[in-house]
Amino acid sequence: MFIKRARPRPSARARTRDVEDEEPAASSPLAESGAAAAEEGGEDEAGSVLNRVKAKKKGMKGKGGRLSFAGDVDSGDSSTAFKQKKSLLSQALRASTPIASSQAAAASSSQSYSAEYLSELKAATPTRAPAADDDDDSGNLSRAARDKYASVIDADSAAGIPDPVAIAAAKNRRKAVVEAKRHGIEPGEDFISLGKEPHPESRLMREEDEGEDGDEDLADYTGANDRLYLGKNANKRAAQRLKGEIGELIEDHEMESESDEETREWERSLVERGGVQQDAPKPQKVKTAGYIPTPIPASRPVPTISSAVGRIEQRMAALKATTEEHERNLENATRELVLLEEQERDLRKQVESTEGKRAWVEEFQGWVETLGHFLEEKVPLLDVIEKDANRFAQERAERISVRRAGDDSDDLALVLGVAANQTRPEEQSASESAPNSDARKIRRQAHADRRARRRGIVAAPDDDGLSTDDELDGDLADDYEAAQHEIERRVHGLLEDVKAEDLRDPEVGAAVRFAEWRKRYPEEYEGAFGGLSLVQAWEFWARGEMVGWDPVRSDATLDSFRWYRGLYEYSRPRMEDDDDDDAMDLEPDVAPEGDQAVEMVSKLVVPNLLSALEKYDPYSARQTRKLRDVVDFVGMLLGEDHRKYQDLVRCVIGVYSSHIASLATAVAGAAGPIATRAPPYNPAARSAMQRFVRRRIKLLANLGQWRRLALDVKDLTARVVSLTLRPMLAKTWSEGGGDEMGAKVLAVAKELPPNLVQFLQTGR
Repeated sequence: MFIKRARPRPSARARTRDVEDEEPAASSPLAESGAAAAEEGGEDEAGSVLNRVKAKKKGMKGKGGRLSFAGDVDSGDSSTAFKQKKSLLSQALRASTPIASSQAAAASSSQSYSAEYLSELKAATPTRAPAADDDDDSGNLSRAARDKYASVIDADSAAGIPDPVAIAAAKNRRKAVVEAKRHGIEPGEDFISLGKEPHPESRLMREEDEGEDGDEDLADYTGANDRLYLGKNANKRAAQRLKGEIGELIEDHEMESESDEETREWERSLVERGGVQQDAPKPQKVKTAGYIPTPIPASRPVPTISSAVGRIEQRMAALKATTEEHERNLENATRELVLLEEQERDLRKQVESTEGKRAWVEEFQGWVETLGHFLEEKVPLLDVIEKDANRFAQERAERISVRRAGDDSDDLALVLGVAANQTRPEEQSASESAPNSDARKIRRQAHADRRARRRGIVAAPDDDGLSTDDELDGDLADDYEAAQHEIERRVHGLLEDVKAEDLRDPEVGAAVRFAEWRKRYPEEYEGAFGGLSLVQAWEFWARGEMVGWDPVRSDATLDSFRWYRGLYEYSRPRMEDDDDDDAMDLEPDVAPEGDQAVEMVSKLVVPNLLSALEKYDPYSARQTRKLRDVVDFVGMLLGEDHRKYQDLVRCVIGVYSSHIASLATAVAGAAGPIATRAPPYNPAARSAMQRFVRRRIKLLANLGQWRRLALDVKDLTARVVSLTLRPMLAKTWSEGGGDEMGAKVLAVAKELPPNLVQFLQTGR
């Protein structure tokens, strides 16, 4: 069950009082009609409340007091009566003004102003506005409380005849009490009993019905009426509308604030006009204290010398401890100040060093970029020059190799025969391929003439075959020399348009800058592998210096190049304190990054040597000696265990191995069963056999120089004797001079197998 709280109804007394409050004050001397109304009111006081109400209504219907503002008094029948409504402040003023007396009423009615009446009026008129009195004389209640709870106070205090509504409410309460007692329920003030009969509607009351403030009333604040707008224009219009509504609310609030201010100003003016003033705060009286005598201090004993000395000593000890503490603090502060000054100096040095480092790095980076542009332009031109130089050297080596192969073929044809599958461009017919053909005779004569021109004497039979014969003919030699001069001219032309000295000479540019980097910032230099970077930058000038350098024919050695000397000196920097004569005589120590000349040899020289071995003539003792010196120098720099050094040695032995294999194939073809046999007796066969064997002796002698570096030399020596010399010596052993040549071969060949040694000694 739900109990519905009944709203309080104003009593008859309260309604009557409300009506009475609307009447003008009876004691006001402003209008005569007011006095008459007061007299009529006095006559009706003996009547009942209902009579007073009826009388008041009747008086309101009649002619009332009028106020005229510059109008005609007699024309009041047709004009509307003006009735001033008194505020609570005016009513309180009327109640608190003690002017309503019998003498005043008589004087008012008679319109006489005597001296006594005037003096009474003057005495009754206050010289200042009366203070607002909030206390009620009868009930000790403030006027504000009476104004707010007037109906309740009147209902409790006033006794009057209840109206029908109050009677009906009392009957309902009594009936509810009887029903509650019948059901055994203790009734409360808001108890409402419900009957047992069925109800067509639910007895539960909705929240909005009970409070009359449901969601519909708060829809503007809860967002229930908000809509979701679709489209750009709709959202724009909604935003404009919302902006306008917010502006209207702001304007309304400002207007309400202004209206409230005006209302307060108007009420304040009415209060001042009515003569009611608030009590000013009364100043508090300052109570002056009377004479207070100074208290007499208690008597103390006279201090002794010992106690005074003790206090002085304690004070001195405290001062001494304080002084020592201050001195320690001063020392600590001084020490910290010194440390701070040192730190400041260090920071300044670091800042200066960092700024100098930044400037130097920017300058070095600019030079590196310039060097990069220079190399991008010049390196492709250098590649073309190197390719042409290698092509010329390869062509020269091929011509010499082909000519030596032709000499061997001619000698084999005179001793053993002609191979069946041998075809040469100059031997197209069977008559020309014969051992004693004119073409072979012409080649043998040209070979003899070359030896004669080289030696300056007529060819000697004993020395035939021992000469290297690694030179070109006259016209070809001149062409080769002209090509070499052209290569040198093109190399020098690479730097003709370069004016910067640091780009023309790496010892002035790259070496100086990298040495400064190593000296200034050694940690960054080692971390960035500055030495390897220098080798990479110096590679261009090293390649240009070695263009046309043939390691097997040139007299120049590796340590004679400028790049080698520059890198060697760069890798062994002299210290600043090495100014004495003894230090100048000693060779400086190698830098921590190592010898950069070794890095250049490993990176550039070894690949060039591997390419130069394709032009190496294994029959030339001079080329073999030069090549052996270069290989030993590389081994000394890199070490014999270095991978690139071992690859170089294997490549040298590979040249001998491939040449011996091709020579063995040629001998086997000339001595084969299907080969064209040589004539049974040929006076030139003996000299041909000697020339052939002498060339093999030179091959064995050159091969023996690599015996310490390679283990395959012993096997290759045995293959030369068994595959190339044995067929020739076996056929000419008894009558053709084979025994003599066998002894010479045995003197050159070392560590031969026993069967080959026996053959060279006995011919079997």
